[in-house]
Amino acid sequence: MLLSKVASPGLRVVLVLAAVAAAVPAPAVAAGADLSAQRSRQPEPWRPWTQEEWTAPAGRYCAFPLRVQVVSQDVRVRVVDRYPDGAVRREEFAGPLVVDFVDVTTGRMTRRDAGGSGAADYRQDGGWLRYTIVGPAGFGFRAGDHYPQGYYLLDGLHVITFDAAGTRRMAVAVGKQDNVCQTLAGPA
Repeated sequence: MLLSKVASPGLRVVLVLAAVAAAVPAPAVAAGADLSAQRSRQPEPWRPWTQEEWTAPAGRYCAFPLRVQVVSQDVRVRVVDRYPDGAVRREEFAGPLVVDFVDVTTGRMTRRDAGGSGAADYRQDGGWLRYTIVGPAGFGFRAGDHYPQGYYLLDGLHVITFDAAGTRRMAVAVGKQDNVCQTLAGPA
């Protein structure tokens, strides 16, 4: 992870806190509200989670069909917060994950460590609100998103936000953004 290469541990902490503070709005609290219930909530236990293999059609992320094949994994997930009706508000993901990114048309492949950690924040209706990554981890941007189209291996601290229509935006990018589509396409 790029932040681990920053010489000063204190500077790493400041960078992470500044990025998270910029990306995560503080909750609105009514004057005199009792926060004791919020403070006493504990995350639910970790449970196994499986990264499924998938193929994106040509044009979604890359000019060619992109296949993600899992080489090895030991990913886990836990619910950190729920809405009053029980719907998941926030989940955390962590654990080792190694994948092969494959250009289905040419067979060209690159193997990458994608075993960082992340936190997914959801709207009450289940739609994505924000995804915070402490990489390395993969994430795709489509045509029409507010970031160049591609499938990226993100290393460092990245925060992706989603508007109500599902359009994605890179709100915080501290570290590397490697577009796997360009890597697989080779030199221009």
